[in-house]
Amino acid sequence: MKNKLFLLSAIAALAFTTYSCKGDKAKEGTETEAATEAPAAEDKPLVGSEFVDLDLSGEGIPIILKAPKDAKIIKSTTEGELFVYGGKRFKLTVSKNEGTAEEAVGNIKVLSTDKELNPSFDKLVDDKPTAFMKADTKGKLSFTVGITTGESSVIIQEGMGFDQSPDQFTDYTNDDINLMYDAANTAVAK
Repeated sequence: MKNKLFLLSAIAALAFTTYSCKGDKAKEGTETEAATEAPAAEDKPLVGSEFVDLDLSGEGIPIILKAPKDAKIIKSTTEGELFVYGGKRFKLTVSKNEGTAEEAVGNIKVLSTDKELNPSFDKLVDDKPTAFMKADTKGKLSFTVGITTGESSVIIQEGMGFDQSPDQFTDYTNDDINLMYDAANTAVAK
């Protein structure tokens, strides 16, 4: 029963993420605080070796990960979820989950790689017990990384919802995705 409940919550989270990335603008007068903030400067490309530790425990997510020096933490309208905004080309969605990282990532992987549910799925590019990166039939990458934090886990995925993003940009290159994936894989429980 617990696994079925977790699977249903994973499906709902995946559906929410997919829906929020469609690019629909928020209706006038309903923009979130995040959407009205000024975007970070994008003059120079991001370099992973210049990233610094970002502690998310002050926001209720007990992990530390690498992010651009001027990254901002933006609270989501969804309970237990937040975004790391490091500029137009670096955005992560971070959410709490029940169970271990292996269980959570495994359940998301089953749903994400099911050709019946996701006909655009092509292949797994990287596959670990607590992380995977997949490519769709057009070569576009996406990923999920999990970290066990005591009796629960934290899931990190690329991007953030169009309506939550300060710059409302969601068209990342594969280089952007790879950089975000590398940063997500630095995450450790606090």
